[in-house]
Amino acid sequence: MNKTLKGIIGGSILLAMLGGVFAYLKLTEPEDAGESSSSAESTVETELWHAYTDDINQITVENPNGDNYTAIRRMDETKTTDMEGNEKTEEVANYYLKGYEKLPMNTTQIRLLATRAGSVTSTDTVAEDVSEADLAKYGLDQPVVVTLSVDNSDDIKFRLGNKAPVGDDRYIAMDGSNTVYTVSDFTVEPYLDGIKDYLGTTLTEEQAEDDNTVIESVRIERKDLDYDFYFVRDPYYEENANGGAMAVHVMEEPVKSLLSADRSADATHGLYGLTAAEVLTPFPKAADLKKAGLDDPFVTVTMKTDDHKTTVFLLGDTYENADGETRYYGMLKGIDCIYGFAPDAIAYEDLKAETIISRNVIDMYVWDIGKLEVEGGGEKLSFTVQGESKDDAVVTYNGKKQDADGVERYRLFYSYLLQTKAEDLILPGDAPKLTGDPLARVQIDRQDGKRS
Repeated sequence: MNKTLKGIIGGSILLAMLGGVFAYLKLTEPEDAGESSSSAESTVETELWHAYTDDINQITVENPNGDNYTAIRRMDETKTTDMEGNEKTEEVANYYLKGYEKLPMNTTQIRLLATRAGSVTSTDTVAEDVSEADLAKYGLDQPVVVTLSVDNSDDIKFRLGNKAPVGDDRYIAMDGSNTVYTVSDFTVEPYLDGIKDYLGTTLTEEQAEDDNTVIESVRIERKDLDYDFYFVRDPYYEENANGGAMAVHVMEEPVKSLLSADRSADATHGLYGLTAAEVLTPFPKAADLKKAGLDDPFVTVTMKTDDHKTTVFLLGDTYENADGETRYYGMLKGIDCIYGFAPDAIAYEDLKAETIISRNVIDMYVWDIGKLEVEGGGEKLSFTVQGESKDDAVVTYNGKKQDADGVERYRLFYSYLLQTKAEDLILPGDAPKLTGDPLARVQIDRQDGKRS
């Protein structure tokens, strides 16, 4: 190889190497800040409006594919407690759906219509001066239109479109402008909800500790039974709780029986704290009631209280919700709305007498008894008692006064009788006709004559 050719080849190699180094340097040099194309630096944030949330007095939502509604501010006096534990009263701005004042509302949720979007800044500017034909790209051809009325200021009006394909944003345009922005979807999502989302599902409040209202009676009528459940208050058990095992109500129908305090509570007190699973039909028409089976209810519960109030609760037919769960149509009289109720949240639709009765046959405290007679197997035991405790009780057995050992034997015998438990409940129609003399008989009378 001659020297000239070697020089040409060596020069070519050197040029190639220099070219590679140049390319590497170009690839690795910092971008000019003014020419950056990153999304973070190309976004244009714009304050769309600013308002103090407590100054928003009305919110109007117009949804072409949903509900139109108006929420109105009302200043309510609310009791609060300061840092030192002192109770005080202050005015709080609450919002209520216009025209739905007679129905329970979720005021906390409705308040989000004002508090979520008091002041809003866009996350980006998408396009300016968009033609009417192109607004459909952003869902702004049929937008949700929101108007915020503000004290001593002009209305704030804007249009909401589709959710943006990237990120958690939604398209928005101000009234009178075709500039399209994006805003955080979280900020404006309350305006996409419907009326049912803002109505409450708590139909009655829990009975407060300082509420002394007494339930006088509860009647449960069910179409699948040929008898009612009827519970009445028995003042005797209010005065003689005997450890709290007995309820203050007794069952009069279908069979007279004592009730278990814990197992019967849902049946006797279930209309306190009554809560539905969902709101179905506000202000139903006759056709709505018929469709839900509420024109001829499956269950009717009537509760009467000592404040002369009568509360009536109805359950109609069943239906399946979107998740395939079975629920009951239901209404509380006085609230003009059909709700859905989960079966495990109510006790009435499958109530059984045998599950709520007390199995105790005898319920008196031993030292309250004045007379006890037991007959059976040709024997008769007769006891009388005077006194309030084992220490001062005077006990006679078949007319003979007992010493301390005899008093203790009487106490043990009565404890044995207390273990007598009902094993089954014979309902009307199933009861056999009893004839002849009983195998055994127990008669117990209290000293004060209040119960036998």
